[in-house]
Amino acid sequence: MIEDLRKVLPLRLQITTLFLFFMWLFFQAYQPWQAIDEDLLYDTGNFDNVTDLSGWVREQGRVQWSDDTGYVSLTSTSRLRFQLPVTTGDLLLSSGKIKTTQLERGRKPWDAARIMVYFEDEEGRIHWSHPHDVGYLSGERDWQLYTVAIDVPSFARKGWLELAHYGKSGIASFDEVSVKPAIWKETYSHWQMFFGMFWASIMMWLILNTHFWTLPWGKSLLAVGFLIIIGVTLPPATMFQVASSGAEFSRKVLDTAEEVFPNQASSQSVTTSAAVKPVNEELESDSVSGAVQSVKVAKPEKSFQAPDTDSRVKVSPADIQKLGHTFLFACLGYIAFMGFAKSVSLKVLSYSLVLFALSTEILQLVIDGRLFGFSDALLDVLGIISGAGLAWIILHMRQRSSLI
Repeated sequence: MIEDLRKVLPLRLQITTLFLFFMWLFFQAYQPWQAIDEDLLYDTGNFDNVTDLSGWVREQGRVQWSDDTGYVSLTSTSRLRFQLPVTTGDLLLSSGKIKTTQLERGRKPWDAARIMVYFEDEEGRIHWSHPHDVGYLSGERDWQLYTVAIDVPSFARKGWLELAHYGKSGIASFDEVSVKPAIWKETYSHWQMFFGMFWASIMMWLILNTHFWTLPWGKSLLAVGFLIIIGVTLPPATMFQVASSGAEFSRKVLDTAEEVFPNQASSQSVTTSAAVKPVNEELESDSVSGAVQSVKVAKPEKSFQAPDTDSRVKVSPADIQKLGHTFLFACLGYIAFMGFAKSVSLKVLSYSLVLFALSTEILQLVIDGRLFGFSDALLDVLGIISGAGLAWIILHMRQRSSLI
């Protein structure tokens, strides 16, 4: 199949595919950031002694620590949080180890043992809809190390690191957790420039060798392609602000619709984040000898609440961003098939669209603060398939009507 496809594809598509593949491999192996400062957790995430629990806030469930293990363990529906001093625009390098023991995850993959970083805005609202996962794990797994670079968003006024057990049962253990300010390596900018210019050159080569804009639907296809490129290359903070505006507008529209049609409203109520007054509570800590030690940490008076995933209006900036991207690729697939399905090989057309979708995700590897995501690439491809499918149905119906 691959050999047949290689014979069908023009040389320029084969070269583009190889370039993008090697580009992805390079940035998967290359660490473009480096820590530049002390740990924002003050090394308490190593859990080497009893004082390591100071500064951590527990919310419901059971947290165990002992001298002979040197790590913390959480039972189901438990979480341990640490407030981070953050500055808008900073780059944070967060890492940590997770081990799970007979941990049964919930409905979603991340309803498990989880390390994540999230932020509050100036009004004290936690943006649960846009957390940054450092890593999550379930089942019976030994220690796994996770590391991720996180850009502090423009709305952030306070940050939180969270160790949580969102699974149904089992034990989640955490160790060597840290959050450090970081910077992009100086050499990274050179690689960005090289790959960015090479990528742009190849895309221009593809466009100039097809002259598709001179054909019907060509200018529309070019316009949608430019919109996608603009969305891909926007800085993360700008993209988030645009998505936040769209999410706020959508929430207002849906809230208005719920007021107009109250009988069709969801029975679920909106869970709001609120400030809680900390009190002292003792955590059980087993020493080497087996005696129980008491460790005092701050604990909120309110009961534990998982991230708000069951709100009445389920619209977030991340949702708007993904839906907008998928919609644009659906438009791209629709226009491409409506305009070129009869004049271009369907294999070449389909492969070109999928390659373009993958290239826009790989391109984000050379943009500060943007990362390649397989889920985003899958959504792009699904958008192309849905748009192309709609175009195929319309073309098929037109063909049948012309025969009647």
